[in-house]
Amino acid sequence: MWRILGIVCSGLIIAACGGDSGHIDSYEGGVEAHTKVMTQMVKVLEGVTDEASANKAAAEIEELGGRLASISAQMAELPRPDAAEVQKRAKQRRAEGMAFRERAAAQMEKLAQYPALLEAWTRAMDTMR
Repeated sequence: MWRILGIVCSGLIIAACGGDSGHIDSYEGGVEAHTKVMTQMVKVLEGVTDEASANKAAAEIEELGGRLASISAQMAELPRPDAAEVQKRAKQRRAEGMAFRERAAAQMEKLAQYPALLEAWTRAMDTMR
């Protein structure tokens, strides 16, 4: 569970360095789009209450994972900010990141409880590599 939370948080931090998954023309725009999708993914998890809702959520997570892949691909084509800029942006988003981590952490048990959900979540997180 902590590994999954670490991946989620890492994704948000990476995203915080640079919105919808439409055309992204700046690293910051990519960060905004990525953050929105990650937030939507946690919101989907918050709606899971049983096996049926977990299966429905898994399909939604898969779709959102596709959006993450699109965002990541576009961001890969953009110039990356230097390390100092990345640190500056991460510091600016620290409070947002903390709130997200708390919200996400509260949902991680659901991934362990519902295998279909865990599989969908894992595939979505793999798109950020």
